[in-house]
Amino acid sequence: MRLSIVIVSYNTRQLLADCLQSLYDDPDHDQWQIIVVDNASSDDSVTMVARQFPQATLVTLDSNIGFARANNRGARIATGRHLLFLNADTVAPAGVITALCDFLDQRADAAIVGPRLVYPDGRLQYSARTFPGPLNTFLEYSFVDRLLPNVRLFGRPRLTYMDHKQVQPVDYVAGACLMICREYFDNVGGWCEGYFFYAEDADLCAKVKRVGGKTYYYGRSRIIHIGGASADQVALPATLEAHRSVFLFVRRNGGLLAFWATRLITVVALLIRSFFGALAWPVAALLGKGEWLTAQLHKYGRVLALCLSRNILPSGRFLE
Repeated sequence: MRLSIVIVSYNTRQLLADCLQSLYDDPDHDQWQIIVVDNASSDDSVTMVARQFPQATLVTLDSNIGFARANNRGARIATGRHLLFLNADTVAPAGVITALCDFLDQRADAAIVGPRLVYPDGRLQYSARTFPGPLNTFLEYSFVDRLLPNVRLFGRPRLTYMDHKQVQPVDYVAGACLMICREYFDNVGGWCEGYFFYAEDADLCAKVKRVGGKTYYYGRSRIIHIGGASADQVALPATLEAHRSVFLFVRRNGGLLAFWATRLITVVALLIRSFFGALAWPVAALLGKGEWLTAQLHKYGRVLALCLSRNILPSGRFLE
């Protein structure tokens, strides 16, 4: 096979069906091995795949082991020259996946490539980014990256200043649609299973970079990505796990000083947000936004407690 596509699914039955249908509608699908790894869904996803897409290879897990570990399970049985890790809440127009394969084949220095991701209404998703660290944490929590998105320094977290319809090297691309040469994947040991949810894509690209491979953003082709289909089911735990994963990435790739700096910046930012949020609550209540702001303050408190606790790295338990 030229390509193996690994799709990790968790309670996304209809979205998964739409994703698989878009793949099998592509005229090049006979060159692909399609593997679905089900993370112990309870919504009849497994039965749907078995009935509607019997040609797909189905791997069923007894518990939700997280995105990285499930992807590795799928990769173990993959036979393709390249691997595409694709979210269940995506729809791939015909020709896009072949274009990504062609790019990896033709670009000698390319190890990883990801396309432009868009929402169903066509809005751009910022799926090419720079690696997490203290500076990005400051820019994002201070909203400077959103206030001055077209300034190179301030727009660096999500590369908002970049032309997103072009092809260019980046730090990392989103794991929602990430294609990698099998040789590089095996060389770096696959996905780091220390991550449960989020930042594992950044870590994979960082490992590949250390062995001389480049990650490219392929803006000429687009894939529709709904986003948050699994995480929205557990919004607060997903937020906590996202912070844990960023801390783990910075510790693994940036060192101890960067880890503590990122942690400190997060704590200070949360205290400032909580303070001003509490001051604004009476006005928010009058405007009918009191419940929303209360939820935000609760979230800030939970993340702050996480930052101050010993249990700051990924737990791997919140979806079980």
